[in-house]
Amino acid sequence: MTHHHRTQIDVQDLKGSNYNRKALQEYLTLYPVNGIRLNAGILVLFFLNLFLVIPVLSVPYQPLYAYILIPPLIVMNVWALAIIAIPRKLQLNYILFRGVFGIICSVGFMVVIQKFAYSGLGLTTPWYAVGSFAIYGFALYQYVRTHIRKLESPQKANQSRSDMPMVTLTVLIGLGYLLANLSFMLISEETVTIVLMCVYALLAVIVFHFILELHRYYWLRVFLVKR
Repeated sequence: MTHHHRTQIDVQDLKGSNYNRKALQEYLTLYPVNGIRLNAGILVLFFLNLFLVIPVLSVPYQPLYAYILIPPLIVMNVWALAIIAIPRKLQLNYILFRGVFGIICSVGFMVVIQKFAYSGLGLTTPWYAVGSFAIYGFALYQYVRTHIRKLESPQKANQSRSDMPMVTLTVLIGLGYLLANLSFMLISEETVTIVLMCVYALLAVIVFHFILELHRYYWLRVFLVKR
């Protein structure tokens, strides 16, 4: 039988936590099996590969960036194919997959930004990389902190979680990426590089949503072990 609804975990035995019980009950759900194949394919086989492989391998090619990003990309592609093959058995594992995807994707976007800055704009100072990753880390910390506070707040107890419309996001960003490349004919290469850096910085923040799946996975494992 196909699961059309998310499977909820009973959190009645919630001890040693400041989380709102009702909010956590809504939060700790498994994704429906019938949507896992498509989502895993979109996230990795299309989204991750498109926005990381192309800029990493594009001119000017720098081996360092390929050495950093290609190995985790290979792992994510193999993992995605496994989930597509047996989604029912990997229903819980899919949440871990989404969290790892978030980390690789978000950090990967930051790595691509460094390539744009140092290979495209010709920056030489290491302080740009240090500063950009420091700001990135601070933004991620604040995002996670805000998310956890929502789970602890009674006012957020009835707030339902909704999936990010990945297809819509991918199409819009893909069109933006295409337009940015076409604009080479109209404006300077440096301007296009700066625009792409801004787009990738925005994407790095957007996929924070997926990194939080690691938090969900941890609590799901805790309650599943108790059962």
